[in-house]
Amino acid sequence: MRRDLPILWKYLLVVAATCALVFVIAQNDAAAQAASSPYRSAGSHAVQVTESTWRDVARTRDVPVRLYAPKPDDHRDATRERFPVILFSHGLGGSRDGGKFWAAHWASHGYLVIAMQHPGSDESLWKNDAPGDIRKNLKSGISIKNLSLRVGDVRFVIDEVIRRTASGEKDFANADPKRLGMSGYSFGAQTTLAVAGQKAGILGGQSGLDTRVVSAVVFSSNARNKVYVARQFGDIRIPLFSVTGTRDGSILGDGTRYQDRMQPYENMPAGGKYLVVFDGGDHMVFGGHELSGRRPETARDREIQAGVKAATLAFWDATLKADQSARTWLESGGFKSTLNASDSFASK
Repeated sequence: MRRDLPILWKYLLVVAATCALVFVIAQNDAAAQAASSPYRSAGSHAVQVTESTWRDVARTRDVPVRLYAPKPDDHRDATRERFPVILFSHGLGGSRDGGKFWAAHWASHGYLVIAMQHPGSDESLWKNDAPGDIRKNLKSGISIKNLSLRVGDVRFVIDEVIRRTASGEKDFANADPKRLGMSGYSFGAQTTLAVAGQKAGILGGQSGLDTRVVSAVVFSSNARNKVYVARQFGDIRIPLFSVTGTRDGSILGDGTRYQDRMQPYENMPAGGKYLVVFDGGDHMVFGGHELSGRRPETARDREIQAGVKAATLAFWDATLKADQSARTWLESGGFKSTLNASDSFASK
């Protein structure tokens, strides 16, 4: 037995050394992964946030907006730096507070982001109402009428950005409305898809195509109905990034599955299209704001938020700034290497 002891100790030493080596390799891999994810960190710009309400005289409609602008400093020539513009459309029952995590991140990397609020399908659907009425109000808010109003809001805000930039308005002195992105969450994703060229399922024609939009990002998107999906999305030609998760299902009892939220991507023509599905990601995490006590925030939520920031920023850099290194990072395994094994990423 005593003769066996040295052999046993050698075996244990080998096991310990192997475990230590595995740990070091894992730590190095984690460090390498972080280093290969430059899009996760905040950018070099301080972000200035302002709010106002823009009056659409033609439609006698007020559109509240929140601007996230890169703040010029003494170390850069702000008069020469031009920032692409990104519009953000909130989900049903939301406000211009929606998407603020994404907006602040994008702005810190040199984008002027405008979060719109859509009267009629915003927080007015639930504020100051009895709990029993809220669900009914929210269901009534998902209507073709409100979608049309939202599309009108987008067109109006784009017009205003162009007008305010041309007139030299201070907040738009560095805006470049020719490099224009559109983004939205849930009902805001449907708004974004309409602006990108989604057709009605049965009827022909475009519902709200605006050719001034160069590229788009949709969070928790969906088909307007589950039929004629190829017809709905077959004419969306601009680059578009779809974001969802495996728990991103039905919210108001409409039977939506997370697989349904993949249908827009699956039925769009190839060319600058991307889809990420985060394992465990639910509908709430993609709103880009605090969960406000509706459920506890988890470490997984923070992982997903970091992944969303990285992927969407790289997408904007590739499509609005023509940054080839960002496109390569997205398409050649850089982004995928930062994901969990149970997440999925596709491009076409």
